[in-house]
Amino acid sequence: MKTSNDIIVIGGGIIGLSIAIDLKLRGASVTVCARSLQEGATYAAAGMLAPQAEAIPAGPMLDLCWRSRSLYPDWISKIEDISGISTGYWPGGILAPVYEPIPPGTTGPTDSELTATWVDKCHLDLYQPGLGEAVVGGWWYPEDGQVDNRALANALLKAARELGVEIREGVILEGIIQRQQQAVALRTNQGELHASHYVLATGAWSHQLLPIPVHPKKGQMLSVQVPVNSPVPPLTRVLFGPETYIVPRRDGRIIIGATSEDVGFTEGNTPGGMKVLLERAMRLYPVLADYPISECWWGYRPATPDEWPVLGASMTANLTFATGHYRNGILLAPITASLIADWILQENTDPLLPQFSYQRFFTSSPQLNASPMSNSLTYATAKPSVPSPDSLLEQLDQPVTIAGRSFQSRLMTGTGRYRTMEEMQDSIIASGCEIVTVAVRRVQTNAPGHEGLAEAIDWSRIWMLPNTAGCQTAEEAIRVARLGREMAKLLGQEENNFVKLEVIPDPKYLLPDPIGTLQAAEQLVKEGFAVLPYINADPMLAKRLEEVGCATVMPLGSPIGSGQGISTAANIAIIIENAQVPVVVDAGIGVPSEAALAMEMGADLVLINSAIALAKNPSAMARAMAQGVEAGRLAYLAGRIPVKSAASASSPLTGTIAP
Repeated sequence: MKTSNDIIVIGGGIIGLSIAIDLKLRGASVTVCARSLQEGATYAAAGMLAPQAEAIPAGPMLDLCWRSRSLYPDWISKIEDISGISTGYWPGGILAPVYEPIPPGTTGPTDSELTATWVDKCHLDLYQPGLGEAVVGGWWYPEDGQVDNRALANALLKAARELGVEIREGVILEGIIQRQQQAVALRTNQGELHASHYVLATGAWSHQLLPIPVHPKKGQMLSVQVPVNSPVPPLTRVLFGPETYIVPRRDGRIIIGATSEDVGFTEGNTPGGMKVLLERAMRLYPVLADYPISECWWGYRPATPDEWPVLGASMTANLTFATGHYRNGILLAPITASLIADWILQENTDPLLPQFSYQRFFTSSPQLNASPMSNSLTYATAKPSVPSPDSLLEQLDQPVTIAGRSFQSRLMTGTGRYRTMEEMQDSIIASGCEIVTVAVRRVQTNAPGHEGLAEAIDWSRIWMLPNTAGCQTAEEAIRVARLGREMAKLLGQEENNFVKLEVIPDPKYLLPDPIGTLQAAEQLVKEGFAVLPYINADPMLAKRLEEVGCATVMPLGSPIGSGQGISTAANIAIIIENAQVPVVVDAGIGVPSEAALAMEMGADLVLINSAIALAKNPSAMARAMAQGVEAGRLAYLAGRIPVKSAASASSPLTGTIAP
């Protein structure tokens, strides 16, 4: 067993605190860092433990939820014993009323191995009196239940503190500093924080830090209070009805929820949201109409495209994912804590854990097979000796990853030297590129050709690569890089820490200064930038820049704008052979065949500006360059024939007719 003495859990919701407690109980030293302990999904939830009532389809997600529900009684007892706080755990079953009759012979909406009982209309009062006239029956799930989510959150926080977990609230995470596929520090409003291992449990905010598809789904909720001495029998069952749920608490509160709104981080309760909730709830349980409203609130569920959580290994060796639990964070807390602690401390992968890997969203990516406490990642994809055409096309579609962010297109373009803004816009579209360089100084000064550039591109679709073009010293480049990061934020790319680093004191050949580039790169990496340095095709400099933590290396093919093609091929080949980061061939490419050549050599991307912008038809050239890049990449994957000094007949000589 490997016990880390320094683990930071990022996120102070139920998932983060549960993981921290499990790690601490196993002997690890743990710190929890959170923006706010009452922000996110935990305090806004209803606390249902309802894998059956929610009709989760049979498969890995149901298995995960079922296992977690089975852990709940012992887990809750442990938390309550440590904290001394009651969590309101109530394994009282859930009734799921319906408005439509069920077909004869229906066995239940979930896996047949799980207990479910159909209750017809004439027997509903035995389970819960007072249901609406429109209810025709319901499913009874005796093993589902609830917990008071706010009481549980308080108990987890108290338990963590009792165990000696350090809790740091008010920590705003600005970025994760990475070098050599390792997270080396968290950049925060309180300075850099360091650990041996990091756990990302930031819920709906996860995508702001790393490129995983977790986005907020807003939910509005309200509660009513049962009047003292109410003549109506109390609500004793959780009601999970069509498009609504009603959850009674033992203190007389009744929780009503919840809307599901894809509106980003829009705050506040709305009249429309409250109206929908009340109408649905009163149809299901009419007596609610006479109860006073005691509270209204909202929160953000961390949703993924398939509504499954993201658990386990990340693209960074010492950072583990525990996010994206959507509607089931309260239910999945015990199993998530157990699986993640096993993964980090014992290097143990439960058979269920790989089903929730982030890589399911990037199906053409290689399968991670990394030890969570190791210093490197390995890959478990088996490469056939003779790849089939289909497998090659799958590899062709594999995205390239730069500083943890994935891009499908391997062509990067620029914004300079176009005759008109319209030509630039058309060319970017025709190229299919996803990364566009922008000269920070020229945009800031509205230099000719750059007026209105910031508004001319749809930055929700294109990733900005701020460029320190025009900087002659390391000091200038560092200052302009900082301006570039702020410019990206102003244009909506809050998490963009990329910079194309250029330090060019030579006015004639525009050759980069290797010493100044290295100096600037070292400082910018320390400041949390993902540095993409433009360099001479110097293999030793490329390796040194990689060692200081640059996200790529960008050797020139020939001087900027010269159109001479790749005159440095021998050195670029050495750089490609030795690099552990993406290699981008930058500058000098004039025609698509040269772009194809760069990719045939094994480069990961090419950056082309002048050859497109100065062509007679820029958008047509942009399209041609994109096709050249794709052809070169496919040729590299296919593998060229050996170069020979003599001819080799393409037709076999065996079996020919003798003269």
